[in-house]
Amino acid sequence: MADTKYKVLLIEDDKVDQMAFKWLVTEEKLPYHCIIVESVNEARQALCSTTFDAVVVDYLLRDGTAFDLFDSLGDMPIIVTTGAGNEEIAIKAIKAGACDYLIKDFERNYLKAIPVIIDNVIKRKKLEEIIEQKQKNLEAIFDAVPVGMLLVDEHFMVKRVNDAIRQTVNKEYADIINRPVGEALRCVHSRGDGEGCAGPQCVDCPLRGAIETALNSAQSVQKLEAKVALRVDKKEVTPWLWVSVEPVMIDKCKHAVVAIDDITDHKEAQEKLRETMELKSQFVSTVSHELRTPLGCIKEGIDIILEGIAGKINGKQREFLDLAKRNVDRLSALINDVLDFQKLEAGRIRLNVQTCDIKDIITEVYQTMCGSASRKDIDFSLEFADGLGKVEIDRDKIVQVLINLVSNAIKFSPEQGAVSIRVQFQSESFVLQVSDTGMGIPKQALSKIFERFYRVQRPGEEIQGTGLGLAIVKKIVEMHGGRIEVESREAEGSTFSIFLPLKTEPQPAAEPAQTERKLEKTRPKK
Repeated sequence: MADTKYKVLLIEDDKVDQMAFKWLVTEEKLPYHCIIVESVNEARQALCSTTFDAVVVDYLLRDGTAFDLFDSLGDMPIIVTTGAGNEEIAIKAIKAGACDYLIKDFERNYLKAIPVIIDNVIKRKKLEEIIEQKQKNLEAIFDAVPVGMLLVDEHFMVKRVNDAIRQTVNKEYADIINRPVGEALRCVHSRGDGEGCAGPQCVDCPLRGAIETALNSAQSVQKLEAKVALRVDKKEVTPWLWVSVEPVMIDKCKHAVVAIDDITDHKEAQEKLRETMELKSQFVSTVSHELRTPLGCIKEGIDIILEGIAGKINGKQREFLDLAKRNVDRLSALINDVLDFQKLEAGRIRLNVQTCDIKDIITEVYQTMCGSASRKDIDFSLEFADGLGKVEIDRDKIVQVLINLVSNAIKFSPEQGAVSIRVQFQSESFVLQVSDTGMGIPKQALSKIFERFYRVQRPGEEIQGTGLGLAIVKKIVEMHGGRIEVESREAEGSTFSIFLPLKTEPQPAAEPAQTERKLEKTRPKK
């Protein structure tokens, strides 16, 4: 790391992540001057007065997403972090201009990779700034950059290199200049006779392709990851390279400035992090599945005793058995939520899209939840708009979503309160609304209630649940291409609105992983 103090902006609304980042900076004595903000609005205010060397931004913030800030960040290096584990978000971030991305893990090991990435993106930023001045001072570019540089002509002959390239390939300067790129870099597929690339593998060579694109289109190629096979000191190595190519005109002839940065250590660290996350996912699934069987046996034993099959029980015994049964049910619900969320995050669940009658689905949910509402003397109502018909959705998943929302509405409503389900059309979507007259949600909690494990803190009240229910609901709705919104006032109630397209794009059924298939065998039979 350089001695220069880097200005780093962390945009993160998770207090624990903030503290972990501060601890990392202090513990590692990182040369950072850090500013930490929690929202899109606060970030914009900070950016009005300061330019940062690097910006680390969480994808999902309390008042928007990282993409809401990209225009304000200009050409500052951006590193996006995400707890969703979603490769689509990562690809979108890179296309939008992010320098890199990290997938969060529960142990926050991802933070350890941030200093290396910040150092790399700042180096690359400096490199890109120097390349923009290539026509004015080409010699300064080659002398200043900390990564490998080549100047290649339109015939793929190397005209100049810097010392970083010479050290990488362990060749003298004279043995590199005026040689084909493949031969100069000791590519294993090069013939080594001065005639250039030869084998069929050269046709698909990413490095060659990037240079061709820049020369033929006069457009730069930035941040291309390429794995190449080189022969250094009589050994074959396959480093990961970050390649940028900039077309230039020198003496009215096409040339390309090629910047090569070895990112092998970074890629290996990323791969180890992914492996760790996968092991963690498998561990959680294994433990959850292994708990299901004994819990099923415990519940069955309690039911047998409660029903008097094993003999008569007194009132005090029934009281304790009822308490044990409720806690077994709570633990079973916890395990089911953990397994559902784990599968959703790992992408192991696919929608089974079918043509369904929306009125039948809503009626099924209503009939299922009538008993729970009746026990609290809650006015439970159902309202359909005119003209409801067929929709294309995953019936079971939408039933799961609605039962979750209705259960919450009943749980948080007082006795003799009211809960309603309404269905209506809106443009090309249909809208499902679940409303209640319950305790409501504090304004400061509205932006967080769909986060995993988040539970609204209510002084003096113990809120039961895993904190995963609404996170699961949100993921299922988004898998349908929809969205979920909430309106709430404390002591007045809440309304959850689900907007779903009339036609959900079907997804192919996913073949469960081998580990998952083995784990399924541990489930108790009903």
